Amino acid sequence: MKTQDTNKSNRLTNNLNYTTMTLKTTLNSRFWKITFLIAGLYTAGGVLPGIFNPEQGLLDFTSQIIEDWNTLYFFRSLWITVLVFGIGFFIVALNPAKHIGIVIMGLLGELLFASNVLIQYSNEKVSQMAMTAASIDLIFVLLFGIFIFKYYSNKENN
Repeated sequence: MKTQDTNKSNRLTNNLNYTTMTLKTTLNSRFWKITFLIAGLYTAGGVLPGIFNPEQGLLDFTSQIIEDWNTLYFFRSLWITVLVFGIGFFIVALNPAKHIGIVIMGLLGELLFASNVLIQYSNEKVSQMAMTAASIDLIFVLLFGIFIFKYYSNKENN
């Protein structure tokens, strides 16, 4: 009887190891690493101009000239915070299966930003450039959503 229990335990351990290895292999594939690397480059590339020249960044996103120091300070601070998301995507690119929390935060950030831009665009408050950025963000929302779904569906099935 003890031998049968040991065999069952060994099979469960082997299945768990196989499942963990399969999940990590699937989610750490080259496709997902490149996806998160591109997300990091896109985010960093998008925010750096706003950090170094917030006046131009606001003009590009709103088609309005804004010179108020408080607004420019807030805008620069906002883009510095968004840069942290880009750094997070670079971290995820190293080992996607290990950093699901960053992926979830990234999905929420991209989704909420894109939603806000869509609302503001419908009210004619933001430019076509902002709408383009939001559209690209929605592509990342879709990809991040697929990644999160695969992460949790693989965990639940095994």
